[in-house]
Amino acid sequence: MRSPRAADFARPPADDRPLLSDRSERRFLESSRRRGRKAAKSGALDSLVLQSDDRIPYLSELASVRDRVIRKIEGQALRAEEEAAYDDAYAGTEAERLRQETLLIDRRLSDAQEQIDTTRGQLDVLALRAGRWLRFRDSIRARLEERWMRSRFPDLSPPEPAPRGADAGQGQRAQPGPGPVPDGDWVTLSAPAPVPPRPADGAEAGAADEIGMARAWEGLHKRPGIPPWMTWGLLGAILAVEIPIYWVAFQPFHGVGQVGADLMSGTLAVSAAVVMVVLPHLAGHVLRRRPETGSVRHAWFPALTLLGAWGGLACVLGTLRAKFVTQGGEAEEGVPGFADPTRTDSSLVDRLDLAPHTVLWLFCGLLLLSGGIGFLLGLCREHPHLNAYRTAVERRLELRGLRERSIAATDRARAWFDSAETRRAERQRRTEQHVLAVRDLYESGAYSYLDGVSMAAADPAVTEAAMRLSAKWPLLPATTREIPR
Repeated sequence: MRSPRAADFARPPADDRPLLSDRSERRFLESSRRRGRKAAKSGALDSLVLQSDDRIPYLSELASVRDRVIRKIEGQALRAEEEAAYDDAYAGTEAERLRQETLLIDRRLSDAQEQIDTTRGQLDVLALRAGRWLRFRDSIRARLEERWMRSRFPDLSPPEPAPRGADAGQGQRAQPGPGPVPDGDWVTLSAPAPVPPRPADGAEAGAADEIGMARAWEGLHKRPGIPPWMTWGLLGAILAVEIPIYWVAFQPFHGVGQVGADLMSGTLAVSAAVVMVVLPHLAGHVLRRRPETGSVRHAWFPALTLLGAWGGLACVLGTLRAKFVTQGGEAEEGVPGFADPTRTDSSLVDRLDLAPHTVLWLFCGLLLLSGGIGFLLGLCREHPHLNAYRTAVERRLELRGLRERSIAATDRARAWFDSAETRRAERQRRTEQHVLAVRDLYESGAYSYLDGVSMAAADPAVTEAAMRLSAKWPLLPATTREIPR
């Protein structure tokens, strides 16, 4: 038995098709007419046979073939009913499953919305802390400015303190005292600039208005600062930069020109490059994830320790590479004043007129800079709360799409299940029409047979008997078993 698909629930009913084509029907009727003419010419039929109550052999043959075709139609109808019953049962089960799935998606949507609200509250707290820090910085700045102004302009009267609380906006502004006009290049910050009010409800919003700070997170950016593909691409570029340096630095330990030595130098260079790039990146990643719930609060200690070890290794490897560049042949003792001008025992640094410490800082700085980029890439990840918020928003959008598709599939399955009786009646009507068409076709064959008899008979009595027999309806006996209803 076939298994229906979800798309089958929306398919239209099958079209009514004729039992035989027009050409086949015409051939069938012409064959019956030829057999009638043949029987009339051979003398097998006379007026007594046609007028008797006995059944004509050919008409009995047509009745038997008609019953066989009708039974075949009945079998096809029973198989169609069986498949339709299975499809209807499957549609009911699928509708219930999709309904339960929609309820599950609704619960997951509720959880996602709750997670969004939670992370948004955490981001609001971070925004409030940032506002407090800015207020504290502005207050320190104002105090330093006030002290500087007092030291420069002793006759300047002190400003009146601004009122705090709910009546701060209704208090009188402090009048500036007499004194010299400050320089145009100096900006006086006697008090922090007021924050414009924001419409909000609740006591917490009122408290935020009272202290005049940012009360909520500014919102989600469209995309994160550095996407993951760019992070991994930059790390790969750093590896491509560092591997040649380590390759040349490790060559003196294994030799040059041999396959085994080059393989050892290359393996060690790749391993060292991966460690020197991944280590600061992981340290930055650990430091960035410290605010995450459940993270190790003291993870900064091993991260900074590994950063220190990485910096030491970078200096050692840079020194090793610099030593290899600055090495040169030792000058042999000779007669003073008779030096050989063709000798080339000087090092590359001497030929380039560079100081040894310049080459040393060059390679150490290059290694520290490349690893520092990996460290910054680890720190440039999104804040854990912001990442959780973005993930929850994307998950909610995905769940909404799943919910819409689930509801649409549920409606299709429910409509298919509810229309089962209507489609059953339509199938029964089509089967009955098919059976009637078969009966009419074989009745037409019987009349064509008698028509051939009447046209080919030489005896007028046979023609008259055939015409009288043609006046009966139906000529063929009824089917012994009707279609089950």
